[in-house]
Amino acid sequence: MDKAKDIEEFIKGIADGISIGCCVRYDFASLEYGELHQHQLEDYGEYVDMKNLSNDIEDELRDWEIGVVMYLREVCELSHEIEPPRTGEQIDWMVDFANNRISDTKFIKDMQRPIDSRHPFGAFKQVVAYYGLLNDWYQYLDVRYMDYVRHELGLE
Repeated sequence: MDKAKDIEEFIKGIADGISIGCCVRYDFASLEYGELHQHQLEDYGEYVDMKNLSNDIEDELRDWEIGVVMYLREVCELSHEIEPPRTGEQIDWMVDFANNRISDTKFIKDMQRPIDSRHPFGAFKQVVAYYGLLNDWYQYLDVRYMDYVRHELGLE
């Protein structure tokens, strides 16, 4: 679990977590937050709800796994959560990025193809990289995720 020094660090930390697909739980008053990885909840969720880990369970878990369970318990105690944006919203971000970069018709067509594809995220990133805009794309995403968090926190 992390504790931010100020509100901007708090927003950035939550944005970083949701950008990798995690649900992030947080406490606004203390500026504490933590990422919940779905695979960790699937693997260790049953232990998170136990009041105490019995000796048998502690013996079957490795030390680092006990650490994961303790981390998950701390994070689950935080009072609020933010889910990553819906896929449709993230696709809208791709469209906005493409439409506001280069007005070249070929560029727009090249960007539209991956957006309309079955697996748009990886294909879009490849086209962005081909045009030398990968750093611009990552900077754009950072801003969009932080705006999303501000909106979810009611800070816009």
